[in-house]
Amino acid sequence: MKNLLNYTRIPDAETAGQWLENAIESVDYLKLVLTGDWIPIYVSGPFFYVFAVLMKAEKANPVDHAKLGPVVIDPSSSWRLEHVWGGGEPERMYLEAGIGESGGSPLACGQQLMYRRRMYGLDPYIELDQRLVQALDVHFLSERNAYCRVNRRGDIEPIIKVEQLPADESGHRGTLVSVKTEDLVKYMVVTQTVLAAKFDFTRVDHKKVGFDGWQDAERQSFTAPNLAYHSGRIPGRSSFVNGWIIVRPNKTLAEVIEDENTASDRSKRQYADFIIQDARYGRIITCSAAPEASTNYFDATEGLPFELSPVFFRPEVMSKYKADTDKYQIDGRMIRCRNAWELRSFDINEAGQVHTYLQDLSHLPYEEQLYWKSFNEEPKAPISKRSFTSDFLGQWTNEPDPLDELKRDTASLDGSRPPWWIPRGEAVRLAAQYPSQDNAAEWGQEIMHLDQLVVEGFKESELRKIAANCGAQMGTNWRSLRLIETIFVASGVPEGKAKAMIAPLQRMHALRSTLTAHTGGTTKAEEKRKAIAEHQTYRAHFENLAGGVHDGLTAIIAVLNGDPTTPPEDE
Repeated sequence: MKNLLNYTRIPDAETAGQWLENAIESVDYLKLVLTGDWIPIYVSGPFFYVFAVLMKAEKANPVDHAKLGPVVIDPSSSWRLEHVWGGGEPERMYLEAGIGESGGSPLACGQQLMYRRRMYGLDPYIELDQRLVQALDVHFLSERNAYCRVNRRGDIEPIIKVEQLPADESGHRGTLVSVKTEDLVKYMVVTQTVLAAKFDFTRVDHKKVGFDGWQDAERQSFTAPNLAYHSGRIPGRSSFVNGWIIVRPNKTLAEVIEDENTASDRSKRQYADFIIQDARYGRIITCSAAPEASTNYFDATEGLPFELSPVFFRPEVMSKYKADTDKYQIDGRMIRCRNAWELRSFDINEAGQVHTYLQDLSHLPYEEQLYWKSFNEEPKAPISKRSFTSDFLGQWTNEPDPLDELKRDTASLDGSRPPWWIPRGEAVRLAAQYPSQDNAAEWGQEIMHLDQLVVEGFKESELRKIAANCGAQMGTNWRSLRLIETIFVASGVPEGKAKAMIAPLQRMHALRSTLTAHTGGTTKAEEKRKAIAEHQTYRAHFENLAGGVHDGLTAIIAVLNGDPTTPPEDE
């Protein structure tokens, strides 16, 4: 609520009298606020109190203000099991709502949206009605002090906010609970309710003015279809106004249904244009991602490209998804954005380009399509062999993928939980990816992720126990890889072969330290030069390194689990 402090703080002495006598201005402010993007359902602050509930629409056409006016509602009143007896009736129990389920009250059969709960030893806290919370599909996130959901772009969006107001001079902090207008309107329309808000704005400065009641106040009453209040004013000293205001939804049920249909109708969505490799006619063209702009193998509409036509992008397109692992997950050849959207398939070709299919792009939100479009370019090489085999030939690919195999192995270790292994978790596995571009910084980052996936999984205290049981001699400062090498030798593996099996993991661990150091230097520059000289690209170097690490981990698992295998012969 913008400018709320202007209505909850006594201004300086020069204008204090005018402010104190003018509580009626808070009504105009509330009317304005209720037309905004957020509707307050509870405000408890100095000089400003609002508590809103839902009222059945049939009881609000018109509102009986004579009956509604004296109704008392209390946010601390909640659902309860009533136990009554006497009055000639048999003893009985029943479930009673905070605002009542029956009787002559205009609010009967309405809905209290929030509750102020108390428990001995705890500060009072706010609880939302579960019907509202679940119907709006929101969840409370304490770090945001809000009930949130994931929007279609994958962003966490607050729908119901629970805010603490700034403390006043006495240290008192009020509370503001507000609901996003479009969501509350939809809820009111579907439940056939209106919002009935009780307000009380009382301005008295108890510190400086001897207040002895309202017997001398100038009083006024006001009644309109959606607003009624009673006010009092003592010029220059104090004032009050209390009453009810009704907020009706500004949409009909038909309009809400139309909005829902529009949101799910792909024909009414926006689509970006992309440079594609037309898989049907073998040409490079610009084509919209709209479903009607392409065809499939079965319909084969004349003149249209196939929806499985590849689209190519500069490798930098992946940077945003790798940078924000809270929001995005790269899982194999798929990118997921929370539960909002997913890119079903992507891969990287021999030229280092990221590629996907026109059909998959059509399922992305328009804003995400525009992001991909900014990296779109003509193909420099065909799609990857793996993609062609699986997506066009419909066959399982037999191309080795050492990183994928490492993820499977660590997932298996997480499941079996041998004492020498620290479970890595899905987040660590998802963070480990191939470098998607010839960028040294990304290459170093991915080597760090690979090291976190494998080397950080070894539990040194347990490795020391295994080494001791094997009768191995070890130094007090030896780390996991040196301990594993010692266990290999103590288990009967020739020393040269033991070193060869552990070497890729040691190489990876050393590279992590060198490449992720905050300073440059000759060593870091030399490692970059060496990787390019030997493998042409950072990605190729990473693939080779991951292959060696996988072979090493396979041997480690066998030896540490008591089933050593004969390692490959030294070359």
